[in-house]
Amino acid sequence: MRIKVLILSCLLVATTTGLPIVPVVEDTSQPVETPSEVVEEENTVPPPRVISPRVDVSVDVNEDGVLDIDEIRYAAFVHHGLSASVVEDLFKQVDTNHDNVLDAREFDAIRMLVLEKAENAALRYLQNIDTDRDGVLSLQEAQAYLLKEYGIGYHDVTRLWKLVPAEISDRLNSTMFSKLRRRVRGMTIRLARQMMKIADLNGDGHISVDEAQAIAFEQEGIGAGDVASMVGSVDENMDGELNAPEFADFERIIRARAIENSKKAMRVVDADNSGTLTLDEAKRVAFEHYGFDEATLAPFFGQADENEDGQLDNVEFAGFRSVIRARSVKDAMEKMRVKNRHKWRRTDINFRSNRVNEKEDDMDAEETLALFNIADQNKSGKLDKVELADFNRLVRLSSIKFATDHFKEFDLDGNDVVTFDEIALLIEQKYGIPRNMIKMFYEKIDVDNSGDLMPAEIVDFRHLIRNHVSQQRQEKVFVFTL
Repeated sequence: MRIKVLILSCLLVATTTGLPIVPVVEDTSQPVETPSEVVEEENTVPPPRVISPRVDVSVDVNEDGVLDIDEIRYAAFVHHGLSASVVEDLFKQVDTNHDNVLDAREFDAIRMLVLEKAENAALRYLQNIDTDRDGVLSLQEAQAYLLKEYGIGYHDVTRLWKLVPAEISDRLNSTMFSKLRRRVRGMTIRLARQMMKIADLNGDGHISVDEAQAIAFEQEGIGAGDVASMVGSVDENMDGELNAPEFADFERIIRARAIENSKKAMRVVDADNSGTLTLDEAKRVAFEHYGFDEATLAPFFGQADENEDGQLDNVEFAGFRSVIRARSVKDAMEKMRVKNRHKWRRTDINFRSNRVNEKEDDMDAEETLALFNIADQNKSGKLDKVELADFNRLVRLSSIKFATDHFKEFDLDGNDVVTFDEIALLIEQKYGIPRNMIKMFYEKIDVDNSGDLMPAEIVDFRHLIRNHVSQQRQEKVFVFTL
């Protein structure tokens, strides 16, 4: 009875308030579950990218909170090597309000476009260096490419490879290869900055054309005319000098020139026409040009032999030639210290030719002066350390030619070899040096242990004998003075 009264009361309240009357029924339905597919679909939606309200401080050089075209252009060139024209087009695309600066959101947009350009460039490079045509890059392919392009050794490439990060057995697609190229560029720019500390003579933080000429000539003997065009091709901001990224690109061109010169030299020194250079072949050419013996050359050869197969291909030979040239410059500096002179003046050349070249290399003053003029690359009338190294090499080659032309004078029996007995007879008659001492000198000079002397060895033997005779005379004068 009470229940009926309660229901009637509810009906009366609903009627008086004008609310719709809802029948009272028992709820027997089950709770509706959300399909699991819907939840999974919602979870797959990536979260929105969070864009910092501030621009990248490493790019914002002037710290004004926005990025102008110069800042964007420099950052894209440093990290990815993109040209100014490409970056300027991208800048215009993202500068939506046309205020000629980029805020944080616009910078985020151009950053994505720059990365896309870098990956496209990596893909183009990948197609050229992917030797097995599998569409990806192996460590071995990367090592061959970076050694040729930048002169980066195999071990350094392996270290960079692991920083991508990638395992030794991994292969890189264009995206990962783009990251590797960015690390390589960073490495070459850091190396360029280290070199600039020495090469930047006026200390202004840039490499001038004159400084670039000195570098290119020391490294590869490149003349001033070629260097001027090389500088122009990498001077991205066209200010007439090179900053660190531009200098890194300049060094890359020198490397390409070194490879070209290596190919030409290989055709001359590759005695067996195998396309590679053995240690014996390398010893011969380095001995003839610079007088280096095997003890000096063997470490250089091992350093250049990146794949450790016991022979040098064109690319490895380029590295070998660079090391040899650097050593010759070092030796020239040592000679300059011994003479306690900083420069060789042309006014001294006749005196030096009479005292040194005529006595040691059978060269007259006119021939010596001609070689001096060839070595004096900048026509300053003086020889710096690099020019002196070239002068020494030219003198040595001229002396070897003289020994070759007069070989019959040493080959007494005419059998095309100069033996100890033949050379000892000549030395005994001319200088009166004891035979046992001549034997000691002979064994020291016979670098290939062949038992006979080739023209280059004859040159060194004559130098050794003449130095010995000169020293003996000085000692006699000293004793007589006492």
